[in-house]
Amino acid sequence: MTKRANIARWSSWILTAAVFSAACWFLSQWQFARQAEVVKANQAINLNFELEPAPINEVLTFDEPWTSDLEFRPVVIEGSYLPQTKLLIRNRPYDGQPGFLQLVAFEMTNGTIIWIERGWLPTGINQDSPDAIPDVDSSFRTVIIRLRSSESPDARQAPTGQLPNIDIPKASLLLTASSVYKQSYGRLATEQPELNRGVDLGKPQLSEGNHLSYAFQWIIFGLMALGAVFWNISQDRRRLRGEAPRRLAALNRDKDGEIEDQILEK
Repeated sequence: MTKRANIARWSSWILTAAVFSAACWFLSQWQFARQAEVVKANQAINLNFELEPAPINEVLTFDEPWTSDLEFRPVVIEGSYLPQTKLLIRNRPYDGQPGFLQLVAFEMTNGTIIWIERGWLPTGINQDSPDAIPDVDSSFRTVIIRLRSSESPDARQAPTGQLPNIDIPKASLLLTASSVYKQSYGRLATEQPELNRGVDLGKPQLSEGNHLSYAFQWIIFGLMALGAVFWNISQDRRRLRGEAPRRLAALNRDKDGEIEDQILEK
């Protein structure tokens, strides 16, 4: 093989490794960015859990866009539930058990409506629904909720009175009012007077995930690719100079040592 052909072959190796390493670098930066997003979100949740409840209109109005720094922000509202709007949200496991979440619309004194998640209910023993579903009434009450963002649309089907997830715009099709929080709903914290409710899911268990380890793994993969190419090039150059590759030379030395030992034993 000519020198020019060798250079062309090595160049193709280097180019391939460089492209792969660049891709690994960008993937690592993406993972670092994901890590930063998770840390920021966790910090916002921890901060919000320590805040005193504020009137909801001071935090978010029904026509404002949702921002992630509002996640689990406590707010206080006054008004009454709309009992005819009770819904069950499917496929919500908790503590290793299958179950549902209860979702009910709540009309505030100014006529604006927000949906409230009222806790977790275990799946029934003999049917695919809870054995007992808490009732709500239309009495006036003061409620503290923690704001959550509406979940993404889900194309799965669900029985009447149930939804596959907390898609607030879809749930709001049951309502005729125009002033509805469709970007957000509230997780029930407290209410006065109290009603029977499902299990309070409380504060979520926060984790930063594996983004940081994945980022370092991508960097290592890129360095390994470059290292492998330059190691192979060095082995090629040794062969071109008539030298045995290092591994083969080491094997030959071991073999020669064994032969010498056999001669001495004789």
